[in-house]
Amino acid sequence: MSLIVTLGPQDRSLDHLIEALDGRSQVVVVAEDLVVPQRALAPITEDPFAVTTALVAMDRGGDLVIRHHRVVSAGTSFHEINDATHRSVGAVVISPRDALDARVAVDDLRSALADGALSLVAEELVEAVVVALVRYQVPVRGVEIVDVPWFRSPADRAAARAVVDSVSDRRITGLLANRVDDGFYSTFVVRRASKPLTRIALKLGMSPNLITFFSFIIGIGAALSFATGQWPWLVAGALLLQLSLIVDCVDGEVARATRKFTALGAWLDASTDRVKEFAAYAGLAIGATRMDTQILGLDVWWIAIALIVVQTTRHVSDYDFALVQRLREATVPAVSIREPGDGRHAARGGLSAAMDVSARMNRRSAVRWFKKVIHMPIGERWLLISVLAVVAGPAWALGGLLIAGVFAMFYVLVGRIARTLTWSGITPVDGVQVLRAQLDAGPIAALVARLIPRSSPSLQGRFGWGVTTGLRVFELGVIALIVVAGNFSVIAFWIVFAIAYHHYDVLYRSLQGAAPPRWLTWFGFGWDGRLLVIVVVAITAVWEPSLMIVLTWWVLWFAGVASVQWLRSSR
Repeated sequence: MSLIVTLGPQDRSLDHLIEALDGRSQVVVVAEDLVVPQRALAPITEDPFAVTTALVAMDRGGDLVIRHHRVVSAGTSFHEINDATHRSVGAVVISPRDALDARVAVDDLRSALADGALSLVAEELVEAVVVALVRYQVPVRGVEIVDVPWFRSPADRAAARAVVDSVSDRRITGLLANRVDDGFYSTFVVRRASKPLTRIALKLGMSPNLITFFSFIIGIGAALSFATGQWPWLVAGALLLQLSLIVDCVDGEVARATRKFTALGAWLDASTDRVKEFAAYAGLAIGATRMDTQILGLDVWWIAIALIVVQTTRHVSDYDFALVQRLREATVPAVSIREPGDGRHAARGGLSAAMDVSARMNRRSAVRWFKKVIHMPIGERWLLISVLAVVAGPAWALGGLLIAGVFAMFYVLVGRIARTLTWSGITPVDGVQVLRAQLDAGPIAALVARLIPRSSPSLQGRFGWGVTTGLRVFELGVIALIVVAGNFSVIAFWIVFAIAYHHYDVLYRSLQGAAPPRWLTWFGFGWDGRLLVIVVVAITAVWEPSLMIVLTWWVLWFAGVASVQWLRSSR
């Protein structure tokens, strides 16, 4: 349930806003002079996760500075602002969780207006509320308005309303389905193919989770086709993989269009993507084995294992670095609303130059898209698999993807290290909690931490985001080397597959503010216990190879139990 408060030129309308901020429901604050399609407000009014959000439009001459999707500075005719990136549309949603802080901020704004400490233009009261929220350090997310007309204080309100009403709700719903900041191939190819399917899915009333299931089945079909190793089936596998990618875009588009976002849906979408991709590696390795092809004398299963290690490392690093970067670089200093300046440049220090250089580079479209391609997102990876599988065969599809993946990993890593060196201070508590939830430490690590308190890795330092990445590299790399050295490359793949999937499960939970229960972590022995078990089994398997089979079934069972536990807890 939402309460709507309209703010006009009269300061007393703030009284109604303060009264509405009781913490029981989200409060939608709309400027009285705003003319906009009602449906266009859906990104902030119909968000089930209900975070405090401002509707914005990109404008470098505007009154907002947004970094990593968070408003870090806001301006009015009184409050100064530099290097603006966006303009306030005139609509803000205040989350119930932020209601108490927001109430204090708005009350201070009301007092400042009453005692003449600041003066405003009559139509910018909503913008002043945003200033108050930001300066009281209430996290305000910035969401860009869809590509529809909107007006503030139009000279001819009737004409503006006619223009706004000419845009149908159906068109706005279609625009809401678009995803911003996607990869090059996904933006210009995949999503153009997914739009017709999205319209059909919306007409049929299909749920995003059902569409995710269809994408998963198609992806597994692609892996099975690759496994034949025969050229006609490789073509079929390549086409099915692309179709799975297209359908995978549809579930997100339907979710955005209908505003049906759930934590379970996000987990299903992300986890099934990983299973599909790793299954494609297995299918290509099986197909290459049947064709008896190798690359430079290397067992194709080794390449498939290396791919899992590289991709898992990349993704853990991607998510954790992005989280810490957002918390560190989108910081907002506490400044009185009675001060014209926002105090932001003094707080940024040496980070300012790095952020400004990055922003200037990203303004060039060619540079921005080139960087996206080098990062090798899922669209580019799956395109490379499909093309190489058909043109060069399954072995080279694996080899080419590994080469591209390693290059992308080092390119991204160098940039992140350089960016991290500009940081100072400690990582905020929210970031440390997410990183700690990913440690996956078992009984051995717990005992060592108890005996040697300072043995735990530091998650508060500026390189704390790399601790979880380093743990994943160490565990998966050592397991792969141990098992492959014992000539168990096929078994090693499925062991690394299951453990990597488990780490994705832990990663996605942590990003949603959750962590596996202790019994589940210890059931899997933690990363430390698993290494010990696998070392012992690998040594004894020299005399009793069946132990490796038992080990494989155990890790697969563990990954399955973890998924079931998360699904049940999500309900």
